[in-house]
Amino acid sequence: MYFSLISLVRCATNLLNWASCSSCNTTRKRSKVKEEEKCGTSVSSGCGSGTGEGCVMVLETAGSSSRPVLTFNPNWDKIFTTESLTMTCNLRIRNINLEKSSQYKCRKQINSLTWNEYSRETSISIKELFTLPEIKVTPFPITEGDNVTVTCHTNVSPYRPDTELQFVFYRDNQIIQRFSSSHQYGVQSAQLEDSGTYYCDVTTISGKILKRSKELNVKKNELFTPPEIKVTPFPVTEGDNVTVTCHTNVSPYRPDTELQFVFYRDGQIVQRFSSSDQYGVQSAQLEDSGKYYCEVRTISGKIVKRSKELNIKINEFFIDPEIIMSTNQIKEMDTMTLSCHTKRSPHIPSTDLQFAFYRDGWNVQRYGLSDQYWVQSAKLQDSGNYSCDVRSSTKSITKSSKIIYIRVQELFSQPEIEMIPDLVEEGNQMILICNTTVLTMRNDLDLQFAFYKNGQNIQGFNSSHQYEVTSAEIKDSGNYSCEVRTSTV
Repeated sequence: MYFSLISLVRCATNLLNWASCSSCNTTRKRSKVKEEEKCGTSVSSGCGSGTGEGCVMVLETAGSSSRPVLTFNPNWDKIFTTESLTMTCNLRIRNINLEKSSQYKCRKQINSLTWNEYSRETSISIKELFTLPEIKVTPFPITEGDNVTVTCHTNVSPYRPDTELQFVFYRDNQIIQRFSSSHQYGVQSAQLEDSGTYYCDVTTISGKILKRSKELNVKKNELFTPPEIKVTPFPVTEGDNVTVTCHTNVSPYRPDTELQFVFYRDGQIVQRFSSSDQYGVQSAQLEDSGKYYCEVRTISGKIVKRSKELNIKINEFFIDPEIIMSTNQIKEMDTMTLSCHTKRSPHIPSTDLQFAFYRDGWNVQRYGLSDQYWVQSAKLQDSGNYSCDVRSSTKSITKSSKIIYIRVQELFSQPEIEMIPDLVEEGNQMILICNTTVLTMRNDLDLQFAFYKNGQNIQGFNSSHQYEVTSAEIKDSGNYSCEVRTSTV
């Protein structure tokens, strides 16, 4: 509401008191009055004879620079000597403000004398139309997610209770709510970016009075800190029981805040929103490696924060085993050595691994600390599909090698028995020959032969591959066979 105040300070004097003015004419009075009106803050009405005597009426104010206006009653151009004249000094104060509160008075000065006569002082006090605004915020302190109300508080003068005001709100010198009749600015679910320096302006409808509040630094406290993803143990080795934690701190102003957590690996959800801030992996495998991150949200879902990514690599406890044969070719009678080769993690002891060997799917050597399998004198039946397994004695990790086929090569071919002649008559000579072919280039290979009739040995092992019957008899009839072996057996 705007004060429009016209202060009237009246100072009257009666010309009858001016005895020396009896010979003054009207024309001279007019000229004197008009001359003194030009003086701004002092107005005089005087007269004088040839001696120059007269009187001056002066308005005195404390702190006012406004120009007073002098009026007469009756009208000055109709006044004659010996008549009464009332002079009124009017002072109009424009654009009222508190600084124009002051003490006002007027004085009458007799020109020819050294004394002045003053009126009584009049005190003019300018009242505030409305108080300097003060910006307030609720709740306080503010926590992220709160519904915040910023209030521009002022009190309207009780002398102008119907004054209409308008309010504007600023944050960091930017208008966030333009002039309106609302003295409040609301922020729904406040975020950290709503922090800043707030202030407000209040003005009348006419805009003639505008007042600004002091600045208020409004800081939004985090409801919970941005989450950080952590993993234990570290580094992670294959087979470890891994715990991935989504760590955050709840504001001490909202210690009972309920949060929910979700976990991702390579952009895929591995554990949906729940109250647990941990994700567990039992006996971690290589495929559990990846980029992990988590999100934390309030129950309402109004505040959601995401952690940075953490690249979790599951280190192999040991690499996939490979079965290796000691030589490229294995022949009968050779010593065959198979090794189950793997590379261990530097974080595990060498005694932690156990090895087993298989031929055609059948176990030929049970789990043990040895990574080798021996066959002292290979036989044809030792040929087959070989593989090995490696396992940890402390963790449930087992890895298998690829299958390799091992063929034990013959030293000599399967023997065939031959009879000469094909048809033996009683009394004739019968010769049985045990034929075989040596399949190796070994020069030290000595073969021995044995012959059997009806399963009974008739000639022990020796270097001869023949069995002779000088004069065949009926009793020599039967089923004959031979056997060949090396001399080293």
